[in-house]
Amino acid sequence: MTTSRRARRVVPAMLAALVLSLGAAQATGAAARPRAEGKPVPATHTVHLSQPKLVTPTGNAMPKVLKSQGPLSTIPRKKLAELKAEAAKHPAKHGPGQTGGNRAWKLAPPPSQGSFEGLGEPCCIRPPDTHGAVGLGHFVQVVNGTGFGVFRKSDGALLKKVSFASFFKYTAQTIFDPRVVYDKKSNRWVISAAAFPENSTVQKVFVAVSTTSDPTGSFFVYTFDPPENAGDFYDFPQLGLSPDAVIVTANIFDSAENYVRSRAFGLAKADLYNGRITNYPYFSLGKAGTVAPPLVEDNNTNAFLVAAGTSNQLGLFRATNLGHSNATIVQQAGVPVAAYTVPPNARQPGTNNLLDSADARFQNASSQIGNQLLNVHTINSGGLPRPKWYQINTSTGTVPSGRSGFVYESGTSDDFNPSVAGSSVGGTTTNPIGRMFFTWSSTNVTSTPHQVRVKSGGRLATDPVNVVGGNTYSTASTFYDPSSDTVERWGDYSAVTIDPSSTSTCPVGNRAYVVNERQISTTSWGSRIGRLGFCS
Repeated sequence: MTTSRRARRVVPAMLAALVLSLGAAQATGAAARPRAEGKPVPATHTVHLSQPKLVTPTGNAMPKVLKSQGPLSTIPRKKLAELKAEAAKHPAKHGPGQTGGNRAWKLAPPPSQGSFEGLGEPCCIRPPDTHGAVGLGHFVQVVNGTGFGVFRKSDGALLKKVSFASFFKYTAQTIFDPRVVYDKKSNRWVISAAAFPENSTVQKVFVAVSTTSDPTGSFFVYTFDPPENAGDFYDFPQLGLSPDAVIVTANIFDSAENYVRSRAFGLAKADLYNGRITNYPYFSLGKAGTVAPPLVEDNNTNAFLVAAGTSNQLGLFRATNLGHSNATIVQQAGVPVAAYTVPPNARQPGTNNLLDSADARFQNASSQIGNQLLNVHTINSGGLPRPKWYQINTSTGTVPSGRSGFVYESGTSDDFNPSVAGSSVGGTTTNPIGRMFFTWSSTNVTSTPHQVRVKSGGRLATDPVNVVGGNTYSTASTFYDPSSDTVERWGDYSAVTIDPSSTSTCPVGNRAYVVNERQISTTSWGSRIGRLGFCS
């Protein structure tokens, strides 16, 4: 049994290679428009899910093997190390428009509405890759090692905890990279994860769907084996939703750990949610890098997928009719943005050990509302790791002025591991995203030093673009140093979801739940689940 699992990081092909894959670089500014016709991407296979098993999960069976997996990237490891070293070479500067020092920062709206403890480290697996979603009466969290937990959202009581080995009835290999979404239109929970390969031709992927809105009850559990070449590795799957489909994206590596392609597909809800065998076209997106699917909040038949690397544009794909036999995916022209690069790793007070700030990928699903697509990633900003959000106009293929900004605690903090969700409440015809909610991790080695924190914040559409300050749900009492590594693994993702129910003081769309990794001790991790809202 190994003492850790190092999650894989994915950086798309750099600069010229990215430009070649996305099309010629576009002029910057709101006037820039994509090509009238995009480039269709091929569906190389049709894949069939297994006959589902109807299970009511209980127990905590453990897998036979706990593996350690080094980071895989879309460029050589040496190149990624060079980029990280370059990012850390120059002294960190203050954040955009800030002066640093001991200035007291005003909390970014909306205020915290409390928090409660999430799942913790069982043994020997890091990072947690914590993810979660809120439903009508529950919050469901998934993490590496521990499995999934069901919390009563009103008071944070843990109602159920089940290992993935028990949940998926699989113990041959370690299960990793879990995700969960709540489909508020159908009142179903969807949980996905992958297992490490059993051999060169067998790697199991799992999808589970609740039979009701109650996640403590029964699920349909499906499996499939990705139709890839012998020795290929299916990695970093993400979950999204369109009106008719559950959207899945993933990265594929060959046996020599070279990045070879990204995948996307849609599972038909009509079959998946009713325990019927379903099949789907399996699309190859080429070397686009880590591609984030959307959570489509309306009835748009087009779902937009987005990718980020280290350049001056974002990759954009339009998927149409996912979940149907005539599904298509078309690669759009690159979305022009300000140039960005890989972030430096985060510093900690009292040690030279750093926390891994990952690369510039989008770590989580986007919010898609009308013709707007919202997501956030971590980049290098003045020598500091700093989350940056974008609101893409999918009609024009641009990020208009005032639709992008930074998220950070203070002008001297190191901020990373972000996620975001948007709400239509307060939106307009021209800007249908009226509220944004964020979570991220933060440290500070200057001004007022502190160890890693769990943060949240948000903004109204009319607020300044930068989200500064934020709520603090947890602050570690010591630095994190669980291994001999000088750059310690941190979470590869976190999660923010909009509460689908209302209270007498908080209408639907005004409150969100967040979950993020927290540090319990020098060598162990936990998590914190928080609420925040624009409520009276």
